[in-house]
Order: sequence, then C-alpha cells, then structure tokens
Amino acid sequence: MNGIVKTAYIALLLVLILHFGSSGLLAQEKMVLTLEEAIGLAIENNPAIEISDATVDISRAGVKNAKSVYYPQISSRIIVPFIGRESGFFLDQLIYDFGRTSNTVKSTKQLLKARKFDRESTEDDIILSTIVGYYTVLSEEHIALAMGKKVIESEKRLEQAEGFYQSGRVPRVDVTKAEVSLGNARLEQIAAKNNLEVAKVNLQTVLGLEDSSFNFDLADSPELSTMSYQLEESIIQALGSRPELKSLEAQKVAMRANVNASKKEFYPEVFGRTAYRFEGKGAETPGFIAGVGVRFPIFEGFSRFAKVEDSKAHLRRTKAELRSTKAGIVSQIKQLYLDLEFAKQNIDVTKNTRDSAEQSLNLARERYNLGRASSVELAEAESLFAISNAQYMQAIYNYNINVARLERATGEIDESQEQ
Repeated sequence: MNGIVKTAYIALLLVLILHFGSSGLLAQEKMVLTLEEAIGLAIENNPAIEISDATVDISRAGVKNAKSVYYPQISSRIIVPFIGRESGFFLDQLIYDFGRTSNTVKSTKQLLKARKFDRESTEDDIILSTIVGYYTVLSEEHIALAMGKKVIESEKRLEQAEGFYQSGRVPRVDVTKAEVSLGNARLEQIAAKNNLEVAKVNLQTVLGLEDSSFNFDLADSPELSTMSYQLEESIIQALGSRPELKSLEAQKVAMRANVNASKKEFYPEVFGRTAYRFEGKGAETPGFIAGVGVRFPIFEGFSRFAKVEDSKAHLRRTKAELRSTKAGIVSQIKQLYLDLEFAKQNIDVTKNTRDSAEQSLNLARERYNLGRASSVELAEAESLFAISNAQYMQAIYNYNINVARLERATGEIDESQEQ
C-alpha cells in the first residue's frame, strides 16, 4: 500500500512540475526589440564586423613589419668546429636605400587606412541590412495576418454556399468554387507564414544571433515623416562621404607608393655592419669589426622588372575601380530617387484604399450588430481591411527602406540612425 501511495505521490509531483513549468514558459513574454536596439545587436554580434576588425589588425601589423627595416637587424652564426672567423654576432643597420623603404611604409599605411574605410563600409552595410530585415519582418507579419482574415472569409463563404446548396438555392458548382477559393486562401496563408519565418531567419542572421529561436517582438511604429532630398546635393555628398571611395583613394595612393618602391629596387642599398666574431681555426683572437657597405643588385632574373609591371598594373586597376565605383554610385542614387518617389506615391494610394476599407468595416460592424448583415459580409469587410492595411503598412516600410538605402548611398546612414 505504501508503495502505491509513494508512486501516486511521485506521479502527482511530476504533473505539478510539468504544469507549473510549462505555465512558466508560457508566461515568459517575448522581448520587444526596437530598430535602434536591433542595429546595436547587429553591430555587436555580426561576424562581418569581427572579420573587418581582424583585417584592420592584419594591415596594422603590415605597417609594423614595413617599419622594422628602420631598426637594427641582429643575428648570430655559430659553426662547430670553428672555421676562420665565420662564427659570431652580427648587427646590420640600413643607412639609405633611395626611398625604397619609405615608399613601402607609405604604401602599408595607406592600405591600413583603406582597411579602416572598408570596416566602416561593412558597418554601414550591416546597418542597412538590419533596417531592411526589420521592416521586412513587420511587413510579412501584416501580410500573414491579412491572409488569416482571408481564410476566415473563405470559410464563411463556403459555409454559406453549402447552406444555400442544401436548401436548393444554388447549384453544386457554387460550393466547388467556394472550396477552391478556400484552398487558394489557405495556400496564400501558408506562403505568407513561410515568408514571415524566412524574414525572421534573415533578420536573425544579420543580428548575429546563434540561438535557433527568434524570441523577439518587433516594435511596430507606423509613423511616417517623409523627407526631402536634392538629387545633386545627394550625389555630391555621396562622392565625398562614401567609405568605399575613400578606401579606393587610399589604395590608389598605396599603389602609387608601391610603384615608386619597386622602381627603387634598381638602386643600391647603403648599410652599416658591426660584428663580434669568435676565435676559430686560423684566427688569432676574437674581435669586433665595423664598416659601411653598399649592396648593389646586378641581375635577379628580371624579378625587379616584374615588380614594377605588377605595381603599375595594380595602380591602373585601382584607378579603374575608382571611376567605376563613382559612376555606379551616381547611377544608384538616381535610381533610388525614382524608387523613393514611387514609394511616396504608393503610400498615398494605399492610404486612401485603407481608409475606404476601414469605413466599410465600420459600416459592416454596425449592420452586423443590428442584425442587418451576415457574418459573411462582416468577414469580407474584415478581410478587405486587413489586406488594404497590410498594403498600406508595406508601403510605409518600403518607403523607410528606400530612405535607408538612399542614406547608405550618400554615406549618412550611421549619422541618421544616431539622431
């Protein structure tokens, strides 16, 4: 008997634990994530930022490596058994190499500068991707909600058609049409839910979150404040502010310095040497030696000619990339202006449609409460309003996305998000 009671007690305890545990999980509310907080998460967690930071550190190490030639180079050579004075400690110091090292250092500094601009460009891209992903999730949520209302409307119409068919008021084909409409509505709902989940996954990836679940509710703020931009001013701003152009400008200076450094390979190198050599076979005593030498390269298998050609080709490519990028930015801004104007007009049209649908919904609710409208009419009005509202919200989000793209194109997206 005690065993049965004990077993029952354990079972009851497990049930209570499961009940209150699941209740606690259900009670946990999702955290509301604002757009500014999402951008902060993305900048903090997105691995592209870490990659850019590592690239900057690599370039910074390259500068240190290039400067190392300015410092004494100390080495030792010990040979057993001693043969003459070959074993000892040696110190070489560069005195003058006709600007080869200085141009190399200049090149690495400019490449470091370019990598820093690349890092800035990466951050701007992440901010833009976060904005696009954030508004895409909100838009897909409204679309999924609208498709749910459409399914409810189709279900009501099918119920009505079946009732009319059973009373002999409509033919069987009307029921079939209602079934087909319901099936299409459910397919659209499935597609909308899938698009929403894909949008959440994309946003989660941009945010750099490794957790498999998207445990956030996004702050839905439909407020709209249209902004005015001047095309020519935006183009001038972009050509002066885009980090990609600054990076290419720095790379151009670096490549020009590389050309100069490679040309200096044909000049001699003046260096000083100090050594302390051990006593060995054939040597009388250990001793110091010191002197100044000139190292003049005579022939190295045309490698110096190849370095000059290579550095010149890199310089030509960088100049071409700079011209191409400038032309692409100008074209991009012009296209974004057209997209922004279209988005603004789309807001006006969808707002009028939504207002009309809202009036129809209010009227349908009044008629339904008075018993003058059927549940089908009310469901239709709710579905129409949900769809028109989703289109209106989508128009607002598209406008905000186009504003962000334009600000990214002009190099101002980070400043605009800080305001």
